[in-house]
Amino acid sequence: MSAADNDIDYDVFLTLSEDDMKEVGIMSFGARRRLSMVIKAANGAATKGYSQHDSSCSDDASITSDLDQPGSSSCQTSPRTTTRMAPSPHIVPSLPMKDNMPLPSKEHFYNNGSGFLEYKLKNSRMSLPQDKKKRKRRSRQELEVAAKSAKTVVAEDEEEPITPGDQEKVDWMRYSPPTGDNQKKHRDLFIDTFSFRRKIINGSPTITDVLCQFPRLQDMPELINLEFQLLYPDQCDNFISRWGRMKEQIILAGEGNASVLVQIQKFQPDDNRDLCALTALAFALHKSVVQVRGTSTSSSRENSLLFLVQSIPEGTDVEAAAKAKKPVYQQPFLLALGPARRPVQYFAVLDKVAVPCGTSLITAIDRLFKCHFVFNVHYSPALLHFWHFIAAFIYEVLDPHTVKPIIRSFASSVRAVEL
Repeated sequence: MSAADNDIDYDVFLTLSEDDMKEVGIMSFGARRRLSMVIKAANGAATKGYSQHDSSCSDDASITSDLDQPGSSSCQTSPRTTTRMAPSPHIVPSLPMKDNMPLPSKEHFYNNGSGFLEYKLKNSRMSLPQDKKKRKRRSRQELEVAAKSAKTVVAEDEEEPITPGDQEKVDWMRYSPPTGDNQKKHRDLFIDTFSFRRKIINGSPTITDVLCQFPRLQDMPELINLEFQLLYPDQCDNFISRWGRMKEQIILAGEGNASVLVQIQKFQPDDNRDLCALTALAFALHKSVVQVRGTSTSSSRENSLLFLVQSIPEGTDVEAAAKAKKPVYQQPFLLALGPARRPVQYFAVLDKVAVPCGTSLITAIDRLFKCHFVFNVHYSPALLHFWHFIAAFIYEVLDPHTVKPIIRSFASSVRAVEL
């Protein structure tokens, strides 16, 4: 059921309540809530727009002049174009319009990402200053991976509507501590509510918001692995099963690069070979210039490692350390508790929340990688090539042909190494 079937135009839309949305077929709780927020914001913006509207015709009037009733002025009660277009990206996915729909206004026209409205929105987004663009554009490779993961969940609300039972299960998991008696029930309900959870997470909330609604992901971190397994059932264990052999190949392949060789030589024979291999991989696939909030920034190889793992002394308050992280570390990374070469425990820092990752570096890296998919967050720009290598050539959740040539070249070198 669409907006056309119910004669919903812009003015009617601004009067909709969440109950009205249910009647027209919008069953998703998240979609209704977002639309309600958009309606509230649009009504406030419209009120402000009317109070500031000049009696003379503005440039916006030329856009809508042919839409007004005969004999009326184009600068009377119609809100400005910017006011009409502000909620459009949120309205359209939930209330799709048809090509043959009799539209009361050109500002409403939007069909499958084309048309007058999309053209105006594109220009508006491009003209925004960088500090106003709140979400970082994800790379083509990350979008392709996200698209693959989206195929594992139901795309349309009509195919698998969210039921009150889903919310009841989520509420039970949220307010029931995971004691020994009910951990199995937590896991069972976690599986049952997978589609419900993906709908919420794919709406791009912050990690903190996700952990607030699904706190068991923090105190039962094995659920992160379970969530990834539900997304990629055939690739979930690839890193753990393949790393033992590949790490030696990575170290030997890295010795062909002078800067990588210097780092490898800093490790003693009895040092952590996993850390040596990860360091070699990060140095070999280093990005010297990265884009941070629209600004090109140089990054040294040594500094890029801090986006992967940071060491803190034993006895440090891990929660306090996570909250005190520097603002530049926006993406998930590891805190290693203890000596740099021989940590005793690892934690994944998600936003400013520390999630236990065990005592093994490889288990911790495995969980850190999966966090990007579970919480729908992009990779750190400084480690983009590093993570794409792991995604394409170890986990195999990314098409190898879509990654940069430097990554494919190093992968060929690794495969050519004979142990």
